[in-house]
Amino acid sequence: MNNQEITIVKKELAWVLIPTFIITYGLAAFAYSKGGLEHFPVMVIMMYVPALVVILNYLLNFKRSVLKNNDLGLRFVGMKYWVIAPLLLLAIIASTYIIPFLFNTDFFKDSQEILFATEKTGLGVGHWFLNLLIIFGINTFIAPILNILMLLGEELAWRGFLFPRLLTLLGAKRSFIIGGTIWALWHAGAIMLGWNYPDHPLFGNILMILFCIPMGLIFQYLYFKSKSIFVPALAHGAMNWTAGNFIMFVLADPDYNKLIYGPTGIIGIIIFWIIAITLFRKMDWEKENTFSPNVNTAQSMCKS
Repeated sequence: MNNQEITIVKKELAWVLIPTFIITYGLAAFAYSKGGLEHFPVMVIMMYVPALVVILNYLLNFKRSVLKNNDLGLRFVGMKYWVIAPLLLLAIIASTYIIPFLFNTDFFKDSQEILFATEKTGLGVGHWFLNLLIIFGINTFIAPILNILMLLGEELAWRGFLFPRLLTLLGAKRSFIIGGTIWALWHAGAIMLGWNYPDHPLFGNILMILFCIPMGLIFQYLYFKSKSIFVPALAHGAMNWTAGNFIMFVLADPDYNKLIYGPTGIIGIIIFWIIAITLFRKMDWEKENTFSPNVNTAQSMCKS
C-alpha cells in the first residue's frame, strides 16, 4: 500500500473503533446506573453495536458497498463450513468441560440428574444421552441461525472489518494480538459488571484478552476458509449456546470456578491457544485477505 492508502485504512479504523467503544462503554455505564446486568441485559444490545457502526460508516462515510467485492463477507458460500464450524466449536467447548472431569468425576451430574434436567425442557425422549443430543443439536445448529443478526453484530465488525485492515497494516502475528486485544477490551464494560467472570472484574479482563486472541484467530480462519462471514457467526453462536448447555444440563455445580473451568477459564484458554497456533501455521494469511483500499474511498476520506 502507498502512504495515502495506509492513512485511509487508519482513518477507517478510527471512524469505527472510537464510536463503537464510546457507545458500548456508555451502555455499560447505563446498565450500572440501573443496578447491573440483572436489571439491564446490556450484552444483548452491545452485540449489535459494532456492525451497526461499520454499516453506517460504509453507507455514509466510506462510500463503500456493504455487499460488493466480498468486502465484509456477506455471501452464502462455503456451505460445508456452515456445518464444520459449529461442530468444531462444539468439540472445543466440550473439551473444556470434559478435561476437568478426568480429574474430578463429581464435576458432572449423574445420568438420572441429567435425565431429570433435560426432560423438563419438553424435548426429552426418555434417555439422558439422547436428550442431550437433541438439545445440543438444536443449540449448536438451529439457535445460531435464529439469532444470526445478533451474532453478525460482532463478527461482521471484528472478522469482516477489523482484522483484514489490521492485516494490511501490521502482518498476521501483530494483527491477531492487537485485534484480539481490541475485541477483548470491547467486553470490558460488561465484565466489570460481572459478566463471564463474576467477582473477578480485573483479572477477568486479563483472561478475556488471553481468550479473545486465539478465539479471534480461529474465527478468522473459518471466515477466510469459507469466504462467508456467516460461518464465524454460526461458530460464535455454537460456542455461546453449547457452553450454556453444559452449565444448565450437565455440570453438577453451576457456580463452578469460571477462572479455571469452561471456555473462558484457564483450561479453556490453553486449549484454544493450542488449536489457534496449529491453525495459524496452516494458512497464508496475507494471501487469503481479500481487503484492499480503493481510490474512491481514499478521495472521500481525505475530505473528512
